[in-house]
Amino acid sequence: MRKRTRGVVGVAVGAVVTAAVAAGASAVVSSGDGTDQKQPSPTAAAAGTTTPGDIDGDGYADLGVGAPDGTVSAKSKAGYVGVTYGAKAGVDTGRHSTLSQASPGIPGTPEAGDHFGSAVLRGDVDGDGYGDLIVAANYEAIGDAKRAGSVTVVFGAKDGLSDDAIAFHAPKATAYALFGDTMAVGDYNHDGRDDIAISDGTEVQVVNGAADLRETATPKMTSVTPPGGGAGTEHLSSGDINGDGFADLVTVAYQDDPADEGTLGVLPGSSGGLQNTSLGEDEPLPFASYRAVVGDINGDGKDDVVMDTGFTDGPDDARLRTYPGTVEGLDTAHPVNWTGKAQNGIASRLADINGDGHDDLVVSDTDAEAPGGYNDAGAITVLKGTEDWLTDAGAQTFSLDTEGVPGDMAGGDWFGDAISPADYNGDGKPDLAVGVPNRTEGAGAVALLYAGADGLTAEGSALIGPGDLGSPADDAAFGKELSGPATK
Repeated sequence: MRKRTRGVVGVAVGAVVTAAVAAGASAVVSSGDGTDQKQPSPTAAAAGTTTPGDIDGDGYADLGVGAPDGTVSAKSKAGYVGVTYGAKAGVDTGRHSTLSQASPGIPGTPEAGDHFGSAVLRGDVDGDGYGDLIVAANYEAIGDAKRAGSVTVVFGAKDGLSDDAIAFHAPKATAYALFGDTMAVGDYNHDGRDDIAISDGTEVQVVNGAADLRETATPKMTSVTPPGGGAGTEHLSSGDINGDGFADLVTVAYQDDPADEGTLGVLPGSSGGLQNTSLGEDEPLPFASYRAVVGDINGDGKDDVVMDTGFTDGPDDARLRTYPGTVEGLDTAHPVNWTGKAQNGIASRLADINGDGHDDLVVSDTDAEAPGGYNDAGAITVLKGTEDWLTDAGAQTFSLDTEGVPGDMAGGDWFGDAISPADYNGDGKPDLAVGVPNRTEGAGAVALLYAGADGLTAEGSALIGPGDLGSPADDAAFGKELSGPATK
């Protein structure tokens, strides 16, 4: 079997936060008080809605940057998450913090090789209107179980991330299960609170959101078996496939090990939470390592699924294929095969970047060459969504070689390794945070690209590194994970 290998790649935020983050030393990080931060976004205020990823409830999405290889309290690869906040002019690095297991209120202790920040998702799990961060430490040992993995939820508040947090692991800690490495977030029971779905290696454990979750030291979990699963779960995503208002869980799993084939399936949400019976027909896959990217491409109010093997030896008609969402589930009998120019890289995210009601596909090509032929510099391409599905007409490509984007394109940077679409400047359209985790000899960076009238633009773009957030830089892999929506 050919299997894609995933690399492993403050916090009371008030006026000033002090967190132990560097090698045995303390670093002071400021949350700042610039004029933009506390002004609610006019777009969000007019809509009367909560902005996804908005930790402090000011109408601007905020950004968590996973640095799973970062050194904390002199512990190599203990890992941390850098946090910075959105504002009218875009992400404001003057207001930031560094979140780790050495931060006030965060359960656990930094240990070498834990990789805290190996996954970072966003959601409002207690339904208070403030976004929360869900952070994995996929190599954390639980008792004698090495690399069993754990998940930490840090709750948002008016002034940013609070010092309220809970941490938990699988009901049965299993060595090398990497609990938290594969997660999704969605409101599966439609109660106004996001739920967390986490693979424990074979089954999926679900933690339901609750108003008192921050007071629950060990949250209750219910388990579901993904369609075709039993031996392993490769991928989880969330979306409303049938348009009934309940988030559904999209899974890619396999039932034999080693896995030569996989299964794409959907577990439907309901008033009772995720159901164990598939929504619609399951789809057999030639590989288990497909990535399911979820969004509404044709604008019919039902989420679709784009599949991409990421392998050059995959079947031609399956390298970039869309399964439409319908009231019965995914239309596996009538998939839409990509007919445009062959795309290098893998399907990464769906988001309506140009605001036309159709989600656009971001394709990440971390192998893209830099000028001079240097490999693995990286680039992203945005394919537009239409009522007739994806098209490469008007496609946009961005890299650190794009005019107006700060920085320079260098081999080995891995630009595009992580993508987080969110409305960081409050104009009603998702911008893109792009991880560059191997830049500057492994310190890492994040590029910010903002949405314009007709799609992404280099205007106002920024490149931020760990130093901009007061975070440790040496071999941190800063940008390996970004606080994205419910797709891993």
